[in-house]
Amino acid sequence: MRRIVLVLVLVGVLIIAGYMLLRPKGTAARAKSRVALTDSLSGDVASTGAKAVKTAGVRTARSAGKVAGKLKASTSAERREKAKKIRAAESARKKALKRAEREKKRMLKKAARVRRGRSTRKSGGIYVLKAIVATGSDNYALVDARKVQVGDFVLGRKIVGISPDRIEIEAFGRRSIVRVGGSLLPSSYSPTRIR
Repeated sequence: MRRIVLVLVLVGVLIIAGYMLLRPKGTAARAKSRVALTDSLSGDVASTGAKAVKTAGVRTARSAGKVAGKLKASTSAERREKAKKIRAAESARKKALKRAEREKKRMLKKAARVRRGRSTRKSGGIYVLKAIVATGSDNYALVDARKVQVGDFVLGRKIVGISPDRIEIEAFGRRSIVRVGGSLLPSSYSPTRIR
């Protein structure tokens, strides 16, 4: 019987002690939450006031033409000057490209002229007597791809006679003989002369 009473008393003491220990903490937490809520409300009011002051300060700085951490905003004259510089740089770039293109074309033309000159020299030049066809009464010669007879003119030179192996031409009052494979032009004439 004593044991049962002791156990009941012990359980009652534990319940009361637990209740006493847990109750003050709940009250303190409620009090703390109330204080925190009051502080946050007053803090919100203070921060709202600070934000309003800060916004007004930024507006004032902007109205003065300055933003915190940045340089003064550019004026319309500065923007025009910048656009002008950009256009000038673009124009200079285009001119350089055109100049390079012209130089490239010039070099290609020069190379083509040199190639043409080499092929002309290899083939023996221009106005070359290729062949003579002598059939007795109707003799003619082939100068390049052109058929010429006695009395015809080739580059100011008159054909005065056609023989089986050569033709006789007259130019500026002087007569000369051209054999097959030779040119009707004087040797001093250079068709590949570069100007």
